[in-house]
Amino acid sequence: MAEEPFGAGIIGTAHSHAVGHMTAIHESNNYRFVAAAEPNPVLLERARRSGRWEGVTWMSVDELLAHPGIRMVCIETDPLESLEWALRSIEAGKHTKIDKPPGVDYSLLEKVFDEAERRHLLIQMGYVYRYNPAFRLAHRAIREGWLGPVRSVICQMNDRLSPAGRRRLDGYPGGQMFEICCHMIDPLVWFFGEPVRVSPTLRHSDPVDDELEDDVMATFEFDLELAIVKSNTRNGERYFYIFGQEGSIQIDSPDRPEVRLALSKPHGRYAAGVHNVSVGLSRRYLPDMDDLAVAIRERRHVRYFTPEHDLAVQRTLLRACGVEVEET
Repeated sequence: MAEEPFGAGIIGTAHSHAVGHMTAIHESNNYRFVAAAEPNPVLLERARRSGRWEGVTWMSVDELLAHPGIRMVCIETDPLESLEWALRSIEAGKHTKIDKPPGVDYSLLEKVFDEAERRHLLIQMGYVYRYNPAFRLAHRAIREGWLGPVRSVICQMNDRLSPAGRRRLDGYPGGQMFEICCHMIDPLVWFFGEPVRVSPTLRHSDPVDDELEDDVMATFEFDLELAIVKSNTRNGERYFYIFGQEGSIQIDSPDRPEVRLALSKPHGRYAAGVHNVSVGLSRRYLPDMDDLAVAIRERRHVRYFTPEHDLAVQRTLLRACGVEVEET
């Protein structure tokens, strides 16, 4: 017998992933889209006029959170505003997806997780490479020792920005590091744990009259591994390279992943040597949402990405943005 789908809603339209999550809710057999709410009147009017939100039922935030048929809420506001709405969602008894990154108030994020734990509710973060097949392969290779001890990781996460995009990021600590490099920091913590030291370099290099940190880099020191994450706005280049003593895995164009696996010894179906591995397409949003639904039904945390992981990612990200983190 098929499981009854969960009613789902969205708070906020400002986040670039908002429409993607709405589409995933519609496409999933695990959810039934009920309504959206936009607390900002200007953004609400803009969304009402946009074809991307055509046919959506709009409610106030209070109406959405009081709706008995809504069990899961996606928070799609600007990241700097997301935690206040996430806390309200949790206090209303809703499982909650918080799109990335979850603000800069670390103590408030801890409070959100504590309240969710107290109420037996789940939180999922919106980092896009968690269900990417290339990163899943890399996680398996590290876990099963295919690469031997990993010594270095080099990541590039560039993003071209419009003038409006620059204005939006200019208000974030760390600029590019906060907005886009968070997607690389999430798998770093997944693969290697929380780093013992984070050292950021945050520069403004583009000939634009603003203060946006648009040319950024951070080094992450783990017990053995040393990782570098870089970002600039000059092109859209993205990659995640892992080098071990007995092999390497190189992920290029992770949104349309191309994987090069080099092994000094055979592992599984892969012989020693170099392999161009076809991992298939990377689908955003839907795999995350479906895994969250299974976790809700099984009354467990989302596999691999526990509250402890999410808090470690946030501490690491904030330190990479030059923000001091005080743990309670």
